[in-house]
Amino acid sequence: MRFLYIILIARFLFGQDQLFEERNLSFAKALAMEKNNDIENAIQIYEKILKDDPFNQPSYFQLKNIYNKNSDYKSAINLINSWLENNPHDLQSELALGEIYFQSQQKEAALKIWERFEQNKLSNKTTYRLLFHTYARFGQINQMESLVKKGRTRFKEPHFFAIDLANYYQSRQTFDRSLNEYLILIFNQPQFLRYATDRILVMSDDTTNHFLIDSTLNAATIVNPSVRSILSSFFYKTGQFNKSFYEHKLIGINNQEDVDRWLLFANNLRKEDQNNLSIEVYHYFLENQNFPNPNNLGEALLGLGKAYENQIDQTKTKLQFVKWFPQNYFFEKQFIRPFNIGNEPLANTLEHYESILALMPSSYATGIVHYRLGQIQARILQDYIGANKSFKSALKSNPNQNLINKINIQIGEMLLLSGSFEESEKYYKPLTDKNVNENTIQYLKSVLFQEDISRSISFLDSIILELNPDHRFFNDLLELHNLLVSNYVDGTKDDQLAFKLFFNAEALIYQNKTYAAISNLEKIISQHSDALITPLATLRLAILLTELNEFDKAHKIALSIENSDLKDQSLALAGEINEKFRGDSKSAIKFYNRILSECPNSLLLEPIRVHIRKLSKNLET
Repeated sequence: MRFLYIILIARFLFGQDQLFEERNLSFAKALAMEKNNDIENAIQIYEKILKDDPFNQPSYFQLKNIYNKNSDYKSAINLINSWLENNPHDLQSELALGEIYFQSQQKEAALKIWERFEQNKLSNKTTYRLLFHTYARFGQINQMESLVKKGRTRFKEPHFFAIDLANYYQSRQTFDRSLNEYLILIFNQPQFLRYATDRILVMSDDTTNHFLIDSTLNAATIVNPSVRSILSSFFYKTGQFNKSFYEHKLIGINNQEDVDRWLLFANNLRKEDQNNLSIEVYHYFLENQNFPNPNNLGEALLGLGKAYENQIDQTKTKLQFVKWFPQNYFFEKQFIRPFNIGNEPLANTLEHYESILALMPSSYATGIVHYRLGQIQARILQDYIGANKSFKSALKSNPNQNLINKINIQIGEMLLLSGSFEESEKYYKPLTDKNVNENTIQYLKSVLFQEDISRSISFLDSIILELNPDHRFFNDLLELHNLLVSNYVDGTKDDQLAFKLFFNAEALIYQNKTYAAISNLEKIISQHSDALITPLATLRLAILLTELNEFDKAHKIALSIENSDLKDQSLALAGEINEKFRGDSKSAIKFYNRILSECPNSLLLEPIRVHIRKLSKNLET
């Protein structure tokens, strides 16, 4: 008898397996029909599956989605009601029924369903959340706010759904309410301070919100001083750096978290080129911090040194429209005026770095300080013997591998600056043609500055062919390759002689021997007037003279190439000299207008057009 019972059970289970497999096959068939847009037959299959198995959730969802997608609200309502008869605890379907009524313009019926849900089904926070997002999705603000109020009372949580409500208001640009909810959140859950800060800063992208944010946060600091950290971040983001500094001072330096915040603030100011203020912040920190951690002290002193260093007048180009190969890393270099040791920012920098070495001779900062001193000595003072000593001292200070690599690169850089181009090669020569980085560019400099144009072209040929066009140096290298080929390979003997003089001038510029470079460029113009490179050499000369404040000479030289392919650059430079250095905006506009009328293919057309409108408006006022 027992054996017979087992057989019967086995047959039953086997039959169930068969039914399950058949329904799976039917479901898959219906999905395929949907994909082929055979909707009617798909519906029939789903309906049959549900008839045989009222609890088949996948078929229920697919059928509901079809009805909803086709706006067949009547069928959708009947389906959900039928489903709920068999699945009365499916809360999401109950809410979905209200959604269907709402979508079919039966708003009152929808609200009744949701109200019934609110009365009978709000058993925990999850059910509150389901209903909250249903109200939010359909813009039922009053019901949503009432629900949150009830939840805050029931669970005794003033911050209940504060994040959800704040984000909802923010998405609807109801910023005052959004701000209040973020403040409620951090008053009750301080761990969300960073989150609230980030969201409020997003809100500040709209400048019309600045007064609201400023006034609301200031008022909130009376109740909760922690809001000052948001206020300081807001002032920083909106460029109100002194106000941000003031808030940092009010917060104080009371623990390691505050120390980290101060150092980050000071470092960020330095990166924003707010060097004077960053120096003030570093000094304030050093005078008021109560946690003499050697690492913190070292970081502050090093940051202060970098801020002093940034004050050294390494003049960036004054020109807006005419720039020397903009965005090309090969030619990227700040213009550096001649310096002497009496230059105040330079003297402050050197004195500060020397004081760090005296105060902390064995700290982690030692190697970095020696390294930075070497950079200053090589690039600015052209003291290559002193730079070499500093780099060797850096290597002796037990630096990490990253700093060792930087030091070796700087040694190569120093050799480039001193004119030892052949010797510098070994510091940059790539092991393979595939590993293209900053060192690759420096290697090309060491070769080109030797006037070895042919080897440079061969090297470029080998790497460009293998390089992905998305590589960050692909366009730079291609631009350099085109410059070499079009002005040297395709040229006459005279063109090639002029081109070598041109790169000799570039080498001199790189070594800060600006006047020697000018002499070379003038030689190209006078002795190789018809060379392919001459218009470009002339433009280079005009830019250099502008940087040296020789504006009349620069203006004349710029206009000497207005009949070349560089006409737009010629006119733009003449315009900029008149506008920025002669104070003659009217003359500048004339040159700018010539670009619009005479250079239809120039890349400068749009920025020049916008600039003309701005200048003209200023002249009217």
